[in-house]
Amino acid sequence: MKRIFLPIILVLTFFGCSSELDLLPLNTVTEPTFWKTSDDAITGVNGVYNTLADNYQYRDFFIHSDAITNNGYSQYTFNSYLEMSDGSGFDSSSSIPTQVWNRCYEGIVRANRVITNIPDIEMDTNLKNRVLGESRFLRALFYSTLINLYGDVPLILEIQSIEESLVSRTAKSEILAQILEDLDFAEANLPSSYSSQDIGRATKAAAIGLKSRVYLYNQQYGEAISEANKFGTLGYDLVPAEQFSDMFLPVLENDNSESIFEVQFLGQTGVANVGSMFNQNSGTLKTFGSSVFSPVEEFVAIFDDEDIRLTATVLRPGDVFGEEIYDGVNSPTTYAYKKFVTPDPTVTTDGDANFVVLRYAEILLNLAEAQNELNGPDGAYAPINRIRNRAGLDDLSTGLTKEQMRDAIKLERRKELAFEGHHYFDLLRYGGDDLKEAMESVTSVIGHTRVFQERFTLWPIPQPQININPNLAQNPGW
Repeated sequence: MKRIFLPIILVLTFFGCSSELDLLPLNTVTEPTFWKTSDDAITGVNGVYNTLADNYQYRDFFIHSDAITNNGYSQYTFNSYLEMSDGSGFDSSSSIPTQVWNRCYEGIVRANRVITNIPDIEMDTNLKNRVLGESRFLRALFYSTLINLYGDVPLILEIQSIEESLVSRTAKSEILAQILEDLDFAEANLPSSYSSQDIGRATKAAAIGLKSRVYLYNQQYGEAISEANKFGTLGYDLVPAEQFSDMFLPVLENDNSESIFEVQFLGQTGVANVGSMFNQNSGTLKTFGSSVFSPVEEFVAIFDDEDIRLTATVLRPGDVFGEEIYDGVNSPTTYAYKKFVTPDPTVTTDGDANFVVLRYAEILLNLAEAQNELNGPDGAYAPINRIRNRAGLDDLSTGLTKEQMRDAIKLERRKELAFEGHHYFDLLRYGGDDLKEAMESVTSVIGHTRVFQERFTLWPIPQPQININPNLAQNPGW
């Protein structure tokens, strides 16, 4: 059931992209006849959700970001992932840094419209607070992406004129405080679940889960542990091993014990850009054409033979998929990714598999890492072994040092969360040494050499933004 997206289709024109959005975070749009009823409030927050389904958000970027790491390879220059992975020609004018920035601020501007306007609407108080909670959760999600990639960015919390929007970058610490304030509000005002017509909206658990991630990413380990431990009473659990693959397909989407928050996609509706791109990018079936990006040998090699996640994540020559024997001809690495790909040869463009943004396995890995960093390895064994055991692996050996446990957790995150938009962000937060090692370890792709530069640990502020806003300073090295 993807009811949340049905009204979104109807409001694409109202919240559609315009030339004004090319100057984000500028915002001069006014809606004098809107924001009068509770229906307007719902339509408004639906427009914020819609931004998540953009190519430069969860429709393509987050899954494709693994191609900038030692998990994958992007063979085409048109989408900038190839130049970002090999370090050639990646600069402040490259399309990915520019468009990710634009789409994040588009979502923030939309969220700000809701947060600013609906307090004055006469409507049910609980519904009003819920919509505000959804909007603040989504604003926090967009800002968390921005600070992870760019560091300091403008903090925009109100509807602004062009003159008001020409602001300088805000310290990351201040934005982090706002993210956490938004998520605290969301946790307090979002429900634990929804009726069928509202499936896909952010829940209390989504706010808590995102807080666990944000705290972990910013080395606030005690707080990360506290947020992760809240899941002990929320009813979430790992799905059984035999359902691992189905968790990323329509058969189990929005309906399993592990998924916390998913971006909803509708396939084959006749409306452009409301379905996913996962099938058409994968190259898993002949009708899908060539792989836009592919797993690399260095990723396949990290799995033990008995690890169920390998066959659930990677298609290898000789494997059967969708009643076809995969031959690897359409992939420059011979491999194809399988997560989020439906084995239907007719779904070549708009797919209907959701993107899983938050799931309980990540919470357990967050808990393991935070425990190890704050208290040492003893508290990390239980959560990480739950992940390993579901994958068909034995418990980790006892007696690991803190450094050995840290390496074990990094490896487990890489395997468990592959192609879910985590590994690249993990490498960025681990630091230059990890990113350098990951980039330069990819040697299996003929003719492809990766060159690391220290500046890659932060993305450049897009040059078009600097051109229109002289108050924006560039990141070091760009």
